[in-house]
Amino acid sequence: MMEIDFSKNLATLVKEYPVTKEIMTELGFADINKPGMLQTAGRYMTIPKGAKMKKIPLEIVIEAFEARGFEVKGVE
Repeated sequence: MMEIDFSKNLATLVKEYPVTKEIMTELGFADINKPGMLQTAGRYMTIPKGAKMKKIPLEIVIEAFEARGFEVKGVE
């Protein structure tokens, strides 16, 4: 099982686990695919912050990652 730390910024997580981008897109975070988005907003945006901004319950995001074999940590 892979461990993903939601306290890290999105750019770091996508670099560590490229499938993160795919999972986030499926959940409705389409902006992640815009050119330059990861290099700018992705450097300070975390998954919990993004979920709150998009009004997507964090539980749904966690379930999606767990369904892909991740163990989620870094969530309060």
